[in-house]
Amino acid sequence: MLFVQVILGGGSVVLRFPVEYHLVWGVLTFLVLIATGVLAARDFGLMSTLSKVAVASIADFVVQGVLGLMAFNSAVAIVVHLTNAFMLAVLVTYLISFVDSADKAAASHPTSAT
Repeated sequence: MLFVQVILGGGSVVLRFPVEYHLVWGVLTFLVLIATGVLAARDFGLMSTLSKVAVASIADFVVQGVLGLMAFNSAVAIVVHLTNAFMLAVLVTYLISFVDSADKAAASHPTSAT
Protein backbone atom coordinates (compact mmCIF):
# COMPACT_ATOMS: atom_id res chain seq x y z
CA MET A 1 0.00 0.00 0.00
CA LEU A 2 2.83 2.38 0.78
CA PHE A 3 4.42 1.74 -2.61
CA VAL A 4 1.16 2.70 -4.36
CA GLN A 5 0.96 5.76 -2.10
CA VAL A 6 4.43 6.89 -3.19
CA ILE A 7 3.51 6.38 -6.87
CA LEU A 8 0.29 8.37 -6.46
CA GLY A 9 2.11 11.16 -4.63
CA GLY A 10 4.89 11.35 -7.19
CA GLY A 11 2.34 11.12 -9.98
CA SER A 12 0.43 14.06 -8.55
CA VAL A 13 3.59 16.20 -8.56
CA VAL A 14 5.30 15.01 -11.74
CA LEU A 15 2.46 13.71 -13.93
CA ARG A 16 -0.30 15.99 -12.60
CA PHE A 17 -2.51 13.15 -11.32
CA PRO A 18 -5.35 14.52 -9.19
CA VAL A 19 -4.00 14.78 -5.63
CA GLU A 20 -7.31 13.40 -4.33
CA TYR A 21 -6.18 9.87 -5.30
CA HIS A 22 -3.10 10.28 -3.11
CA LEU A 23 -5.19 11.64 -0.22
CA VAL A 24 -7.88 8.93 -0.37
CA TRP A 25 -5.32 6.13 -0.67
CA GLY A 26 -3.40 7.66 2.24
CA VAL A 27 -6.48 7.58 4.46
CA LEU A 28 -7.14 3.95 3.49
CA THR A 29 -3.51 3.06 4.20
CA PHE A 30 -3.72 4.77 7.59
CA LEU A 31 -6.85 2.80 8.49
CA VAL A 32 -5.13 -0.47 7.56
CA LEU A 33 -2.12 0.53 9.67
CA ILE A 34 -4.37 1.25 12.68
CA ALA A 35 -6.17 -2.09 12.24
CA THR A 36 -2.82 -3.86 12.05
CA GLY A 37 -1.64 -2.11 15.20
CA VAL A 38 -4.79 -3.11 17.08
CA LEU A 39 -4.40 -6.73 15.97
CA ALA A 40 -0.72 -6.70 16.99
CA ALA A 41 -1.61 -5.41 20.45
CA ARG A 42 -4.36 -7.98 20.81
CA ASP A 43 -2.25 -10.94 19.69
CA PHE A 44 1.16 -10.04 21.17
CA GLY A 45 0.32 -7.65 24.03
CA LEU A 46 0.63 -3.92 24.45
CA MET A 47 4.22 -4.05 25.65
CA SER A 48 5.49 -6.30 22.84
CA THR A 49 8.10 -5.07 20.39
CA LEU A 50 5.57 -5.52 17.61
CA SER A 51 3.04 -3.24 19.30
CA LYS A 52 5.71 -0.62 19.94
CA VAL A 53 6.74 -0.65 16.27
CA ALA A 54 3.06 -0.41 15.29
CA VAL A 55 2.60 2.65 17.52
CA ALA A 56 5.79 4.21 16.11
CA SER A 57 4.49 3.57 12.58
CA ILE A 58 1.14 5.16 13.38
CA ALA A 59 2.84 8.19 14.93
CA ASP A 60 5.13 8.53 11.92
CA PHE A 61 2.13 8.28 9.59
CA VAL A 62 0.48 11.17 11.47
CA VAL A 63 3.69 13.21 11.01
CA GLN A 64 3.62 12.16 7.35
CA GLY A 65 0.08 13.51 7.01
CA VAL A 66 1.07 16.86 8.51
CA LEU A 67 4.09 17.03 6.21
CA GLY A 68 1.80 16.22 3.28
CA LEU A 69 -0.49 19.12 4.13
CA MET A 70 2.55 21.40 4.42
CA ALA A 71 3.75 20.14 1.02
CA PHE A 72 0.94 22.02 -0.72
CA ASN A 73 2.83 25.25 -0.10
CA SER A 74 6.50 24.26 0.10
CA ALA A 75 8.95 22.45 -2.16
CA VAL A 76 11.12 21.74 0.90
CA ALA A 77 8.17 20.06 2.64
CA ILE A 78 7.68 17.87 -0.45
CA VAL A 79 11.25 16.58 -0.12
CA VAL A 80 10.90 16.01 3.63
CA HIS A 81 7.51 14.32 3.02
CA LEU A 82 9.09 11.95 0.51
CA THR A 83 12.10 11.23 2.74
CA ASN A 84 9.84 10.46 5.68
CA ALA A 85 7.82 8.12 3.44
CA PHE A 86 10.93 5.98 3.03
CA MET A 87 11.49 5.95 6.79
CA LEU A 88 7.87 4.87 7.26
CA ALA A 89 8.38 2.11 4.70
CA VAL A 90 11.34 0.81 6.71
CA LEU A 91 9.28 0.77 9.93
CA VAL A 92 6.40 -1.05 8.27
CA THR A 93 8.76 -3.53 6.60
CA TYR A 94 10.22 -4.28 10.04
CA LEU A 95 6.68 -4.70 11.35
CA ILE A 96 5.89 -7.24 8.63
CA SER A 97 9.16 -9.14 9.05
CA PHE A 98 8.69 -9.30 12.83
CA VAL A 99 5.25 -10.87 12.43
CA ASP A 100 6.62 -13.29 9.86
CA SER A 101 9.45 -14.40 12.15
CA ALA A 102 7.03 -14.72 15.09
CA ASP A 103 4.73 -16.91 13.01
CA LYS A 104 7.65 -19.12 11.95
CA ALA A 105 8.82 -19.44 15.55
CA ALA A 106 5.33 -20.40 16.70
CA ALA A 107 5.07 -23.00 13.95
CA SER A 108 8.39 -24.60 14.90
CA HIS A 109 7.51 -24.78 18.62
CA PRO A 110 3.95 -26.09 18.84
CA THR A 111 2.35 -26.07 22.25
CA SER A 112 1.76 -29.40 23.87
CA ALA A 113 -1.80 -30.64 24.16
CA THR A 114 -2.87 -31.25 27.74
